[in-house]
Amino acid sequence: MKNIVKINWVMILGVLIFWITACEKTHQKADAYGNFEIDRTFVSAKAQGELLWLHIEEGMDLKANEQIGQIDTMLWYYQKRQIIAQQKLIAASFPEIRAQLVVQKQQEKNIKVQQNRLNKLFAKDAATQKQLDDVQANLDLLYAQIAATKVKEQQLKEQIEAMNSQIATIDYQILNCRISSPLDGKVLNQFMRKGEMATPGKPLYSMANMQDIRLKVFVSGDQLPHIKIDQKVKVFIDENMKENKILPGVIVWISEKAEFTPKTVQTKQERVNLVYAVKIKVDNKGELKAGMPAEVIFSK
Repeated sequence: MKNIVKINWVMILGVLIFWITACEKTHQKADAYGNFEIDRTFVSAKAQGELLWLHIEEGMDLKANEQIGQIDTMLWYYQKRQIIAQQKLIAASFPEIRAQLVVQKQQEKNIKVQQNRLNKLFAKDAATQKQLDDVQANLDLLYAQIAATKVKEQQLKEQIEAMNSQIATIDYQILNCRISSPLDGKVLNQFMRKGEMATPGKPLYSMANMQDIRLKVFVSGDQLPHIKIDQKVKVFIDENMKENKILPGVIVWISEKAEFTPKTVQTKQERVNLVYAVKIKVDNKGELKAGMPAEVIFSK
């Protein structure tokens, strides 16, 4: 009977040793600890004016280039109308200029006919040199008038072209009054609402691509030689009170500068050590959130 009891205790002890060993293998100590981070994008207005509408809510999913708001464009609209009216006024001068050029061209023909006649008479001593000089002077004056008319026409064309550039600038400003999402992502915070005055550089809301989430951890100097960019790692997050969930990750960034251990590390001995920041890309299927803690084991 005693032998049977001894055998049972030996079996129980063996099971306990096996279980403890298995637990140690399953719950091996992590190589690094950290929290998940996201890159926040602060979306600002590109134009100044009253915010007519902004259809967003915190937590809303947005698509890239999706229009979500509009700034008042009436000021730009009236400026554009004024420039177009000025263009029409200038364009009304072109028929008169063209008619003037037609008259001047006809005068040129008439003077040249007269000049040819005088040249023939002069050859027969029937005309004087003064008459030829007077005709040439009239012709030179007419050439100057034609050139001035063409210059005036060109100046008006350049004015219209400059106004076209002003209209293009106004169209660009009107386009900037359209508020759209710069990327796919989720609205994190809304800072302005309908009726408020938007100005360039003043954030309207913040957003982030929740799929592009990174785990930021810190490694010591003796760990640094054993990790590299594109290295695959194992990321552990809490699945429940007792178990962890394993996710695959890839190292995408390693800091080139050392820094002191963040204050979130509790022990004083670890806080005074120099460490290097490392960012790990992890595919997010919805379970990862900014600020969530995680552990990392670097794959060998």
